[in-house]
Amino acid sequence: MATDLIYGLLPEHLLLALILVLMLVEIFQGDKKLGGVIFTLFAAAGCVVLAMQLSQGYTVDLVPKEINIDRFALIARLVILGCGLILGICSLATSSSCKFWMLLASSLLGALIIMDSAGFISLFIGIEMLSLPAFAMMVTGDGASSSSEGAFKYLVLSSVATALILFGLSLVYGVTGSLSINAFVVTVTAGGPQSLAASIIILSGFFLKAAVFPFHGWAPDAYSSVRIHITAFLASVIKGAVVLALVRILSTLALSAEVVTAVTVLSLASIFYGNTTAIKQTSFKKLLAYSSIAHAGYMMFALIDSTGGRTEALLYYVSVYALTTIIACACFSLIVSGDKDDLSQLDGAFLTHPVASVLLALAVLSMAGIPPLPGFLAKFLIFKSVIASGHFIPAVLAFAGSYIGVIFYLGIVYRLFSTVSIPAEAGESSGSSLVWSGVVLGSAIFFIFMLLPGVFHTLLI
Repeated sequence: MATDLIYGLLPEHLLLALILVLMLVEIFQGDKKLGGVIFTLFAAAGCVVLAMQLSQGYTVDLVPKEINIDRFALIARLVILGCGLILGICSLATSSSCKFWMLLASSLLGALIIMDSAGFISLFIGIEMLSLPAFAMMVTGDGASSSSEGAFKYLVLSSVATALILFGLSLVYGVTGSLSINAFVVTVTAGGPQSLAASIIILSGFFLKAAVFPFHGWAPDAYSSVRIHITAFLASVIKGAVVLALVRILSTLALSAEVVTAVTVLSLASIFYGNTTAIKQTSFKKLLAYSSIAHAGYMMFALIDSTGGRTEALLYYVSVYALTTIIACACFSLIVSGDKDDLSQLDGAFLTHPVASVLLALAVLSMAGIPPLPGFLAKFLIFKSVIASGHFIPAVLAFAGSYIGVIFYLGIVYRLFSTVSIPAEAGESSGSSLVWSGVVLGSAIFFIFMLLPGVFHTLLI
């Protein structure tokens, strides 16, 4: 048992040790660039450990009804920590403060705890550890009023989501007398008004954290008011962890007809609202925010699946979406200097930044779901499972809504390859090579997904 507590939770122990080391570096005022290097080493070690555990078929029920490491937990933790590693490499050139790396590690630790959870106590603790450092990251090192306003909206609405989840959990406990996820699944399957109310309230809290329409109000301001690497973090790791937390709860649960109707309506509304609103945006970060609202709709749409393909589809979708978001933000920061955010800065970028422009174009085309890119395969898995569950008309509507998004994504591609060129700033940042290493690493993994669309199906069997 003691060995399992050490080995089974070794990635979490590494992140905890990382936080302590970074604290010491900050206290003794060590070289600020050292923080990023330490983070990269520890995060890479955590990914290696998870890959070894996955190859060994390692599973263990560490704490009955609270901590359970199964194949889903291993894959989900590897996805989240891997995205955090790539994001960290891309941020080496822009974030020199140890505070940023401590907060990033703390948030990733919360995400890993979520994936290990078999009970609502540990899951709730993980959600708060995921969310609160993100709020601090939004304001650390940036005293701009816009950043403070966006962070405040995120904090307030995230607190509302927390309250909703807690209220739902109180109803769960009142019905089951337990905070085990399995007990909740059994009770909801049996039916009853209190179980239905608990399901709707808990889903509402998660929808608010995932920025699903109409719970999206915080996302545009939060995304647009921070630096580009923080935007990438919010749109990839935070959103991905929240969605996978829902998978952890609902992986085997067949939703009632009332909940299926509510989820279908909100998912379709999120897809259409996010895509139509993104068309008129002139800011890259706000466009990414509204795009993320639409993608949240696609992810939640998978919850109405009743064939058992929900877990596989969402794992693949979260992985592809998170990677493409990080790649898109990294390429944008390479093309556009400073804190400029206007899409007009991309005009003619291929003439001055050909490789970054091609990678950015591939990333946004994947987000649009253009075949044969991974984003198309991710949406295909969701639509396939939804249609197989008997929801053909909603699937057709969601498919039609996805083509609205093609408009603004193709607009970015058109700007990149237009003949009008914005004069490049003299000289590149001293850390551009570090950003490139992250972009290349992310792009390599991105195209592996294109070649291996069934990777999660193979691993989950």
